[in-house]
Amino acid sequence: MKLKPNIVSNVIVYDGIDLDNSNDIIDFKNFWDREFEYGQQLFFFFHRLEDLTEDKDLKEIERELLSIFNEENLYIVIYIDEVRFTYLFKWEFQFGGGNLIFKFWKYYYSMSIIIPKKGVTFDNVCTYFDTHRDNDVYLRNFKANGYAEKVYIKGLGGDHLIEN
Repeated sequence: MKLKPNIVSNVIVYDGIDLDNSNDIIDFKNFWDREFEYGQQLFFFFHRLEDLTEDKDLKEIERELLSIFNEENLYIVIYIDEVRFTYLFKWEFQFGGGNLIFKFWKYYYSMSIIIPKKGVTFDNVCTYFDTHRDNDVYLRNFKANGYAEKVYIKGLGGDHLIEN
């Protein structure tokens, strides 16, 4: 797979993400391990559960993820039902972080990974998303307003990644 960047509308787009074989999965995980530093604080913005992943796999991933979430690093922006929700999650990148991001990619229909600017707190981000979540889909205003150094967005369908 080897993620190949293309410039489109002043953002980097990695096309052709296909996570159906082990070599592509390894490349995908390694990409994230190279992008982030260990101990680096990241914010994740999630939207609803993926509906193409088998229920058995979802349950296994859900158990693992719920062991990470707690009230200090999870903020529910809006919760409609069991599969439709939007929430934020704070996490420090750790050894094997690419594995966790791979699981997030499979588990969530839509997700964004945010590298916050220095001094931006999780509370700042929660407040922003409370009021702007529906009208800043690609988080360009979020970044322009000084909240993020960089934002990665899972493209619809999961076959591309947008880096802004």
